[in-house]
Amino acid sequence: MSARRNGLVVSAASLIGAAAFAAAFLLGSGTAPDEQDASSARQESSSAAFVAARASAWSTGLARGLVAGTAAGERQGLRKGGRLGETAALAATTKSGGPRSESEREIGYEGGGDIPGSGGTLVVGDSLEVLSSPYLERYLPSVPLTINVEGGYSSLQIFKLFEQSYDPSHSVIVFDAGTNDNPAYPEILAARLRAVARIAGDRCMVVPTIHGLTVDGIDSTDKNRVVESFAASRPGTQVPDWARAVAKHPELMQSDDLHPIPEGAAFRARLIARGVEACLASGSSG
Repeated sequence: MSARRNGLVVSAASLIGAAAFAAAFLLGSGTAPDEQDASSARQESSSAAFVAARASAWSTGLARGLVAGTAAGERQGLRKGGRLGETAALAATTKSGGPRSESEREIGYEGGGDIPGSGGTLVVGDSLEVLSSPYLERYLPSVPLTINVEGGYSSLQIFKLFEQSYDPSHSVIVFDAGTNDNPAYPEILAARLRAVARIAGDRCMVVPTIHGLTVDGIDSTDKNRVVESFAASRPGTQVPDWARAVAKHPELMQSDDLHPIPEGAAFRARLIARGVEACLASGSSG
């Protein structure tokens, strides 16, 4: 019994000694986890997450950049191709004695002359111009165009687009506004037209007539009277008659009777392009 008790005591002492040695070893070696280790682990985890996020963002950005670059390249290619095609067609018809297409050369515009600015055209407008302006670039391939358009904008908001984009180098101002204005208040459009004219000075303006929605039984008649009155007070102002075009060709409109289908947008752009050409051909804007 005494021998057994002595053995237990020795075993207990051995276990206690081993535990003390292990604790001393851990403390001495510095491998015991502490706040510094935890902080390091958090930093490492955060760094790894950052690297992964950066890699993902880079990949996403690259993909988006490729899509945007492709789209921009297509637009530039279409524009350049249109210009080359216009030149080739003009040369071919001239040699054959056939009719020449409408172009700056045909209307006598050579990039300056007596008109203010340097021949550029500023186009501001709402969703109708969003739909029309791509065709406008096709119809005026040699005219420098600055286009600032936003769907749903009123004439007040479109005037702000004009203020953002206007530059003295512009010779022609296309102010395509009024469709989204409340037809009960045509004086809003009248005031914005006068404000554009004050800033533009002698520069030629192109102001399309309006085919807008009827609100509380009031249609766009009074807004179109504003356009006509403005043009009469400012000789040289061009008024593409979009309202009349819609009345004669309702098939050019979408079911909402407000926005044109692609063929209608092209037709509308052709009307506006003729106004720009007339401005540039006039030799002066006043």
